[in-house]
Amino acid sequence: MGFGFWLASAASILLSRVGDGVAAVWLASAVAFVMLVRRERRTGILDYAALAVATLVSNLQFGSSLTSGLLYVVFNLGQTALALLLVDKFAGGLPVKARPSVRTFALILFLTGVVADSVTGLIFASFTYAAHGWPIFKTAWTFLSSNALGYALVLPLLLYGSKPALVLLAEPRALLRLMLVAASCVGLAYLALTYSRFPFALTMLPLMVFAPRLASLELALVCFLTGVACVAIAMTGLMPGLHSGIEVLSDGFQVSVAIIVSTPFLVGLSIEQMREDHARLAELETRWNFALVSAGQGVWDADIRNNKVQYSTIWKNLLGYEESELGNDPELWLKHVHPDDLDRVIAADLDHMQGKVPVYEVEFRMRHKSGRWIWMLDRGKAVAREPDGRVARAIGSMTDITERKEAEERLLVSATLLADEKERLRVMLQSIGDAVIGTDAENRITFMNPVAEKLTGATSIAALGKPLGFVYRAVDEESGRRLDEPHLADNRLERAEQNSRAVLVRSDGTRFSIRQVVSPILNENNEFGGSVIVFQDFTDARTLQRQLAHAATHDALTGLANRPSFIRTVEDLVAKSRRDASRYQLMFIDLDHFKPVNDTSGHAAGDALLRKVASAIKGALAPADIVARLGGDEFAVVLMSASHGVGEAAAIAILEAVSALEFIWDGQMHRVSSSIGLTQICAECGEANEIIAKADAACYAAKAAGRNCAFVALPGLSGNGVATPMTRVATGT
Repeated sequence: MGFGFWLASAASILLSRVGDGVAAVWLASAVAFVMLVRRERRTGILDYAALAVATLVSNLQFGSSLTSGLLYVVFNLGQTALALLLVDKFAGGLPVKARPSVRTFALILFLTGVVADSVTGLIFASFTYAAHGWPIFKTAWTFLSSNALGYALVLPLLLYGSKPALVLLAEPRALLRLMLVAASCVGLAYLALTYSRFPFALTMLPLMVFAPRLASLELALVCFLTGVACVAIAMTGLMPGLHSGIEVLSDGFQVSVAIIVSTPFLVGLSIEQMREDHARLAELETRWNFALVSAGQGVWDADIRNNKVQYSTIWKNLLGYEESELGNDPELWLKHVHPDDLDRVIAADLDHMQGKVPVYEVEFRMRHKSGRWIWMLDRGKAVAREPDGRVARAIGSMTDITERKEAEERLLVSATLLADEKERLRVMLQSIGDAVIGTDAENRITFMNPVAEKLTGATSIAALGKPLGFVYRAVDEESGRRLDEPHLADNRLERAEQNSRAVLVRSDGTRFSIRQVVSPILNENNEFGGSVIVFQDFTDARTLQRQLAHAATHDALTGLANRPSFIRTVEDLVAKSRRDASRYQLMFIDLDHFKPVNDTSGHAAGDALLRKVASAIKGALAPADIVARLGGDEFAVVLMSASHGVGEAAAIAILEAVSALEFIWDGQMHRVSSSIGLTQICAECGEANEIIAKADAACYAAKAAGRNCAFVALPGLSGNGVATPMTRVATGT
């Protein structure tokens, strides 16, 4: 866009401006206006910035001072912005569609080439008068006339030009004709401007002659070339009584040229659009007649004032007659109406005649030529009334609806059978032991059986017609995701879906574990028409499943994670470390002096002590840390922090917590302590079994050092993969 504006600016300045003055022919504003007005998006700051840069560059490039260049930037952008605002406000809004109507084009040309130019020109002239002493009227007139000619030349080309039109114009015959017409108009313009006493009228005459014969783009090109030729002829000094060179454009010559080129274009555009309108009307009439014939619509036209009725050929054919077999008797149609329908038909006709209803429409039977009765739909409307309100003329159509009526009879029988079948299904669903809810295509409840009422806590009377979520709120037990909305609400359920992890949440907050099956109801076109939800109370079975799942991963005595579960956790953390370089710490804990408790007080005492130790270890750690019982008196911990300081602090806390336990059984005091081995879990620390071996070795090192202390396995590896040497990091009290 910026390059196109710069090109138009440079051409205008180069050809029609002297010094820092106003260019006598300014095409750039019209080019910028059309570029912006045809865009789908609104004009933004970047668009104006591109225009500003192009204006400033073109002015500086051709000798303007920086001050003058900036002045032209401000007022050119102001003129363009004002033109866009006026067109948006008064000419149907932005963007302007391609090939606007002649009225819209004329309004755009007036708003841009006259109103916007006049307002901007007066402000510009006032400013330059105050700053440079330029004469106000002459400056404003030059600003207006230069922009007006630019809009008159450019708007038709850019608003009515299109790729299809250019392709047609590029055909040899069309191009040759255009060149001959343009040459004729330019040649006659030369003769008129150089030799005639009425140069402008005679210059316009050939354009007016060719206007009805040319397409809009062809006419725009011819007018453009003629306008450019007029300016060139005047500037070369060939017109009698005018100055030569740029001075010829100082007295408003551009306005005359703008009128010469815009008037024929408006006339030609009007004629072209009239031809297009007539063609569209003819096409619509042809389509209307074809539609009536194809639809079997018989038309009647009643002239009430003169007591005449015209029946179309199709109207007579509907009754089995040829055109010549029936006349146009006003009472003809009533003679064929079934006696049982006659009073109803006359009453409907009278209601419309008296203005009680806006349209006459009635279904009745008529006697066919064959003697059988056929159903007709008769529609009509008064199109003219007398001053006293009586109908003067009415027009209507008649349609054979016999097949529809017969289909309605068949549908009525089918509906009766369907109602019986529906009642049998309803009784069946009321009797089964599962809860059943039915919904329509909009996910509104259409059916609930008694079991569903019991589980949801809602009655059918209150639920029918309500959204499914009003009574049935099912969520996934693990993720909490709503199960009654994602598919049903947007009609994306295509096949039955089963979920055994669903939880039904009643309005009072009660929760039931359920197993649900949601099945779609699809019509013959495979379109979603609703759904059926079948669910059962699964609470007891789900509770048992949870207990079994918990027992498989947890130690029955302490409730901590068991050995298999803990090893899987370590393996998962090793894999995670290799993915994201995260680090953790692993502890092995072995109780000291535990065996004497079992030996002296029995296994029940040992079990009780193990539970207290498990509680003490958990209490010494952060909530995110993982604690497990590996078996016997062995425990393990995963610290989610990789900090050595956190590891040492955790070891000290566990040592102190275990040592502080006072365990009394049958009056006998027992005390135990712990030995702890600590190591890292990281990407470079080896496999899970190697890491566990390091922690185990560190734990044995702690026992060998006198118990009630913690050792850490340093990074160095021995030949068998166990970290050596060990370093004491904590000692119990």
